[in-house]
Amino acid sequence: MTDSPDEHTEQQCQRIEVLGLLDSRRSLEDNPLEKSPDGHTKPKRYIKELEKPAKKFFINRKDSPVRNFCEDFATREDAIEMFDKLLWDSWHSCNAMEAPAREWFAARVKEYQDGNNIDLICDCRRFRGNKASIGFQDSNHPLDCHGYTLKKYIEFLSEDSKS
Repeated sequence: MTDSPDEHTEQQCQRIEVLGLLDSRRSLEDNPLEKSPDGHTKPKRYIKELEKPAKKFFINRKDSPVRNFCEDFATREDAIEMFDKLLWDSWHSCNAMEAPAREWFAARVKEYQDGNNIDLICDCRRFRGNKASIGFQDSNHPLDCHGYTLKKYIEFLSEDSKS
C-alpha cells in the first residue's frame, strides 16, 4: 500500500453530491494571479461545466422511497441519526428494505457504476455549506442531512457488488 491517495477513488467519491435546494454543481478553476494592464492583481475564475450533467434526485419528497420519514416525529439531528441506524441496522443487516427503496438503490448503484454523476437534493436545507464559512448557521437548514447516509450506502453497494 502506498501513501499517495488513489486518484480514481477520490474522483468517485465526488461523483455523488448531497446538495440543498439552491445548490448547483459546478467547478471553479482559478488561474494564478496576474497583473492586468491597469495594475489589478485579481485571479481569473472560470466555471467549468461537467462533461456529463448530474442526474438529480429529490430525496426528501413524499414520493421518494428513501425520504427521511423519521423527521415526522423527531428533531432533525435525531431524525438523521435514526435514519442512519434504520438503513444500516435494519434495512441492510436484516434485509428488511421495502421493494421501492431496494429498486431505488439498485438504480443509483447502476448509474454510479456507469460513471454518471448523481446529485441527491434535499429539502431540509437551501445550501450544502449553509453559511458555516462565515460563522453563521441556520438551524432550519442544517449542515448534516440523511443524504450523506444514502451517499455512503450507494458507494458501499457499488464496492460490494465488485467483490
